[in-house]
Amino acid sequence: MATIPPTISGLAPLPVELLRLICDAADRSGLYSIALSSRTFNEIATPLLYSAIDLRRVHAIYACVRTLTSAPAKTAMNRDLASFVETFALHDPDAKFGPSTFQSRHLSVMHCRLADAVSRMRRLRSITCRIGITLALRFLPTLASGALPFLNAIDMWVRVPSPFMGTWDSEVEVAPVAVEVRALTTLKMNWDYTPPELFRSLLCSILVASHERLRSLAIRDSADVLNAAWLSIPSFPALEDLDISPALLTKPAFQDTSNIRRLTLPGIYRLELDSTALPNLQDITCFMVHLDAFLPDQTEHRRPISAVTFNHVRYETSRPGGHSATEDRSLPYNWCEIRAAIRAVRFSGAPLLRFGFVVDELSADGLSSLVSLVKDLEYLLIVIQYTEAERMGEDDIFSLAEVLGSMPRLHTFLLSDVLLKKLPGPEGGPFKFAHDEDYQRRALAAYDQHSSSLRRVAFTTEFEWEKKEGGWHPWGHVADREVVSDGEDEE
Repeated sequence: MATIPPTISGLAPLPVELLRLICDAADRSGLYSIALSSRTFNEIATPLLYSAIDLRRVHAIYACVRTLTSAPAKTAMNRDLASFVETFALHDPDAKFGPSTFQSRHLSVMHCRLADAVSRMRRLRSITCRIGITLALRFLPTLASGALPFLNAIDMWVRVPSPFMGTWDSEVEVAPVAVEVRALTTLKMNWDYTPPELFRSLLCSILVASHERLRSLAIRDSADVLNAAWLSIPSFPALEDLDISPALLTKPAFQDTSNIRRLTLPGIYRLELDSTALPNLQDITCFMVHLDAFLPDQTEHRRPISAVTFNHVRYETSRPGGHSATEDRSLPYNWCEIRAAIRAVRFSGAPLLRFGFVVDELSADGLSSLVSLVKDLEYLLIVIQYTEAERMGEDDIFSLAEVLGSMPRLHTFLLSDVLLKKLPGPEGGPFKFAHDEDYQRRALAAYDQHSSSLRRVAFTTEFEWEKKEGGWHPWGHVADREVVSDGEDEE
């Protein structure tokens, strides 16, 4: 017999099973209101709300960690909220942009709280901490010990102090840990300076224990400090996604690269690639000088590369606007250079579906010059790199409409001002039309006259547009707020 919950004011009582179905079917944004409608709904909706946490705003990160650390006795209905978390992702959007909004006292308190909260996340499957963890030795033993049996993904940026600034985690004493990572399939780590021996040893043990199951691996900085692991691991038989220095491809652990589908080269290297390496590569993130090595004009086998990302460009709606790695050159790339680099896709075994790059200025003629090479694109990201925002006018945006129409499969078109935002002084900031929604709606109307496939468009990293029933809808406007201290970090 179905369980009948207490009557909700103004409503007839509904079976708990039906309430669960309502919560399961609701959008996440609607769960907040549902959770406040009755005690029974709250009991059902709260675990769903806390099961997946993905935060990219400093004030939200700080408040969330504070809540998760709260003892059950201090929460509504005496619940351990940390125990509901299954996927946990924290991103500090300013960390690589300049001085983070997080002040040192906030970070210190928050890292201590995180260490406590993570140890109670018994359902945890995935953890991403891109906030510069300074107390990594309080986290890693818990993640490696098997205390979190469902954990399958670890992604951490570890902030290691400069050798001139003292020791790291010196106040932490860590007992030896028997590594047990039965479910781990994703491991991504990077750090600023070489981490200490204890951290490296534990990370090597994790690699050795999980090498047969790892599908995604990223060790972006000084991966050679883990040489003990690279020499002792016979292979990574399940590996599909790799982000390392190409020099490591000569190590015994990487002799078989036939399963790798996605490769990221974290820096600029002199690249000598064996013709038999990475035969099934589909997605490459690199600098323009590298692409020819993966798509040579004379070869018996053509790698099926369908996604190319230059300069590590990444789009996101945030204050810094994502990411773009710059090279040591005085002038930005122009459209002729982009075309010269992307011509290598003629020798791919698959059509190009995704493309991201940096160019000096927006130009309909420049984009049109690429169409013969990118006519099958589904996703296009362009980062504009010039010093004067006023150089891009209305004609540049509107004149793209016809060019976009010549890419019949294109569903995502993103313009990024991430590099312009990094400029100091009055020159820095988003595009001049970044907050002009009326102007952007007119541009979208022009695009609709030429393309029926577009579903996601952005003219800035301040917000973006999504096409739904009824037309184009803006989303992603989230105002930054200051971190509100609870007093503990003032001591």
